[in-house]
Amino acid sequence: MKFNLIQYSILLIVVFVTAFVITPVFRSIARKLKILDYPGGRKLQANPVAYLGGLAIITPITLGSFLILFTSLSIDLKQQLYLGLILPALAIAFIGLIDDVYQLPPWPRFLSQSAVGLITSFMLYLSGAGVEIFGNQLLNSLATIFWVVAIINALNFIDNMDGLATSISIVASLGMFVLAYLNNQYLVAALSLAIFASCLGFLFWNKRPASIYLGDAGALYLGFLLAAISIRIDLDNDSAPIRALVLILILAIPVIDTTQVVVSRIIKGKSPFQGGRDHISHLLLNRGLSQRVVLFILTTFAVLFAGVAIILAEVI
Repeated sequence: MKFNLIQYSILLIVVFVTAFVITPVFRSIARKLKILDYPGGRKLQANPVAYLGGLAIITPITLGSFLILFTSLSIDLKQQLYLGLILPALAIAFIGLIDDVYQLPPWPRFLSQSAVGLITSFMLYLSGAGVEIFGNQLLNSLATIFWVVAIINALNFIDNMDGLATSISIVASLGMFVLAYLNNQYLVAALSLAIFASCLGFLFWNKRPASIYLGDAGALYLGFLLAAISIRIDLDNDSAPIRALVLILILAIPVIDTTQVVVSRIIKGKSPFQGGRDHISHLLLNRGLSQRVVLFILTTFAVLFAGVAIILAEVI
């Protein structure tokens, strides 16, 4: 079943407007309940900033997924949408919301993410999707779990500056929409477009100076969806190295940032999960660049990497 331009436009507008309108509502709720991120330590903000931005992202995307239900997609595809993507995403968001409110230690959060990654890998396997770079199904399943857990944490890691994780998610989801649309995967394209629209509506309130943050609920939710959607994109190119490279390039900024942070912390004998000002954004800020310039640089590179990913997938 092919979505038409009107259906895509309705989905885009409804999700965008919902995100734009509902975000200040959740901001007010967070302020009243004192669910705030306070300045200090490695934080860049000068004043307390509301959490619960995750709910402002989740609500429009969930609404968008219900709109997709009213299309003529097959029952199997609709089951894959909810069992393989929406429900696990809500589960990981719930873990993040608990962390936003109660500040969970790193290990319980990581184990919870791994459990969701394991369940998702199984669901993707049942639906015929997943990372396929090895000739062995067990290795592919382990690679799927690793990819999902890694991207969940990578997007959470990069959520360290006003608008950064949201902007990267906008670029990545738009790139996935293009890839899915060109490969006739209209369910994946529609959900990617919903993520794009929700993040775009949220960005107005999340850009510098941000009045609301994604929080762990939003960052983990987006990280999971982007990871799961990326491995559901079925490319015409059968080359395993090309497929793997496309996955990495479409999410290159979070991947590069997390890799350099984890490696540098391990070399220094530090825990990879502890906070710090050693992310790429912090390193650029330390060179005297403003937050707006750093955001522009990283978003521009994200666009370039996504463009290369599309060219690799469709031309080579």
